[in-house]
Amino acid sequence: MLIAKDEFIGLGNVAHLCAGGETPMLKSHRDAVERFFQDKVLGEVGRQRFEETAQRARQQVAQLFGVDSAEIAFLSSTSDGVNLLAHALEWQPGDNVVICDVEFPSDVLPWTRLEQCGVEIRVVRQRNWYVALADIEAAVDARTRVVAVSHVSYFTGQRLDLAALAARVHAKGALLLVDATHAAGAVPVAAELADVVVCSCYKWLLGVHGVGIFYWNRARLPDLQPPFLGWHSAAAGPEKATPTQFTLRADAARFEPGNPSFMNIYVLENALSRILEIGIPTIEEHVLELSSQVWQGVHDAGYELMTPAVANERAGNICFQAPDIGGLTQALAERGVLVWGGDGRIRVSTHLYNTEEDVAAFTGALAAL
Repeated sequence: MLIAKDEFIGLGNVAHLCAGGETPMLKSHRDAVERFFQDKVLGEVGRQRFEETAQRARQQVAQLFGVDSAEIAFLSSTSDGVNLLAHALEWQPGDNVVICDVEFPSDVLPWTRLEQCGVEIRVVRQRNWYVALADIEAAVDARTRVVAVSHVSYFTGQRLDLAALAARVHAKGALLLVDATHAAGAVPVAAELADVVVCSCYKWLLGVHGVGIFYWNRARLPDLQPPFLGWHSAAAGPEKATPTQFTLRADAARFEPGNPSFMNIYVLENALSRILEIGIPTIEEHVLELSSQVWQGVHDAGYELMTPAVANERAGNICFQAPDIGGLTQALAERGVLVWGGDGRIRVSTHLYNTEEDVAAFTGALAAL
């Protein structure tokens, strides 16, 4: 393991293999929340500390993504980020958006509002649980405005080659929106390859609900305007004499209409400090080794795997079919092995707090059941 189990709450007697749903809480998060509470009573000094903490967290995300911190905003969720882009672009009848059929609803549903404006939603179908880049490319034409995909699928565990995908999408003049929720914190995310990246923080980033990441590629989308405005969107103004005149912020904070969720950002900053201290290359190596063992164990038990076996086409999620998903998930939990069921499959996730003993507990219980 890369972080000892005793640094987390409640991991003493379980094999926690459901990072793809929820990760456990670091005990040090209590200190981060306490620090927020102490800063909250300090008036203007406290607000300054809020801003300083948020800026450190932006810098950490930027380091994680390999981009400029000025291109990072904090929204309340991934869903907010997808909706933001959907409402920020100017659409024309006949435009289209390309999605995949194995995407999380938050990456699909926001685009459906555009259908009433004459925008087509094109769905790329998986084949034997695999989404081919060639099939995505074939769905893109001159009227495609956005291709919206997950770097790592929440449903199948497949990891897309972002460099190859970005080259295909951009060659046809479309924008690439990437949901990095199941990649960031486990494997490298080269955010600059995309036009926008959104990411939840309560899974592989070891954070909590209520704060999401929005990356804005200013080089490719320099004129992207926020569809929603608030006091935080403005760099200057408005003045009382001219209350409707203001200057928009030049950085990604223009997409934050109001204060971000500072308490949750305190937790995120604490989590990212640990992740960056270890390093994504080290975490990726650990995660892929353990997920390989999971993949093999599921294969040996005779279940239908949905996740590719090749290491660079997966990350921490291994997904498989089972005849009684609820029953198997419950039976594993009764044996101290936590996995994630639902959506017509079982997902087993390995992260930096997991050990070979955790995997052995899972594969042994699976074989017995």
